[in-house]
Amino acid sequence: MNTATISFRVKPEIKRRADALFARLGMSTSTAMNILLMQTLDHRGFAAPVALPANDETPNAATLAAIDDLDNERNLTRYDSVDALLKDVL
Repeated sequence: MNTATISFRVKPEIKRRADALFARLGMSTSTAMNILLMQTLDHRGFAAPVALPANDETPNAATLAAIDDLDNERNLTRYDSVDALLKDVL
């Protein structure tokens, strides 16, 4: 895939904060800028924001492990009925 370089000036503190935010969202600043440009073109203007929750909560290690287990079908309990599920959890 061919790419072009875009260069622009930004205050160092803005870059540091943006890099940190995009890292928390799981992407590089370059990827974030590509998303911004593509979405802007698709919407012919700015699209809805991609943002962290307002309360700035991020998943803790236990939640991330549970998500990984679910994604990889590990440590799961299967039930034959809702009644069996309710009996186990209540």
